Amino acid sequence: MSYNAALDIAIGLVLMYLVLSLMGTVVNEYIATLLKLRATTLRDALKQILDSKVLHADFYNHGLIDSANKATTGGHVSYLSGQTFALALLGSLDPTKPLPDFAQIKSAVQNMPDCNIRDVLLAHITLANKDLTTLRDDLAGYFDGVMDRVSGTYKRYLKWISFAVGAVLVVALNADTIAVATALWKDSSLRSQMVEEARAIVNQKDVVPSSDPKPKDGAASGAPNKSAAPLELDPDKLATRLGDLESKIRPLPIGWPDKDLKNRWDAGHDVCSGLFLLLMKLIGLVMSALAVSLGAPFWFDTLSMIMNVRGTGTKPKPAQKSDPAQKTAGGSAMSGGKA
Repeated sequence: MSYNAALDIAIGLVLMYLVLSLMGTVVNEYIATLLKLRATTLRDALKQILDSKVLHADFYNHGLIDSANKATTGGHVSYLSGQTFALALLGSLDPTKPLPDFAQIKSAVQNMPDCNIRDVLLAHITLANKDLTTLRDDLAGYFDGVMDRVSGTYKRYLKWISFAVGAVLVVALNADTIAVATALWKDSSLRSQMVEEARAIVNQKDVVPSSDPKPKDGAASGAPNKSAAPLELDPDKLATRLGDLESKIRPLPIGWPDKDLKNRWDAGHDVCSGLFLLLMKLIGLVMSALAVSLGAPFWFDTLSMIMNVRGTGTKPKPAQKSDPAQKTAGGSAMSGGKA
């Protein structure tokens, strides 16, 4: 097998993993939106932070929070900036004083029942040294730090969903790594077609979200900025997006029924051969599911790297350098021969 042929097989496999990962991303976003996963995660985090029932109720009744919640279709915001949290929290300590000064804030906190949020507020009041602006900024930073940890929780939820969705997609599409690699090895035209599809994807901009997304407005909820807008929950639009992605790998031997498996099964003469075929099918599907679980950003970067290597091609062998001493000696001998 030539160097380029081996790269083309790798490109075909990576392209399949990338497309399946992108399909999984679309489905994950759909599921997360249906389950209101971001809003639920943020709501649970706020319940843990504001462990005083009275303060928790007053915080949600604050105009900044209440108006934002009413403006959302799900009844709870998915994102909350640190500054908004700090302003709403300080304004909720005493609902009769929505714009308290530093002394009023300190007095209200000292009169709170013993709880974790009281300890947090007292610590930041001490550090602020009677500066209201410093206190607000410190509380905003505290909230953003907590939200960074909440992002980890959200991403863990999404990781399990992603793995399950990826496995379902692989089985549903019969995306068998071993079968696809074998087909690419045997069919040069199929390899060329996959290379062209891969080149088109690599040349596109913003094909996949950033692998290290930054939360919106300082509220770490584990979602990239470009995904801040709610996903359209239209099954027709979802089917169209998935169909567009699936068309890129349609030339590959994926899908059911598996005619190649059936032919090889019919050609077998014993039970051991049939069990071996089923085992290889299972291994191929598991390999694909594990690959898809690595995510679209990983496979896009890998595909870009392989395409760059393929475009560069093999380095030509350097020309053999002649020994200057031999050239001089040869030239002397020729001169001597002429003499």
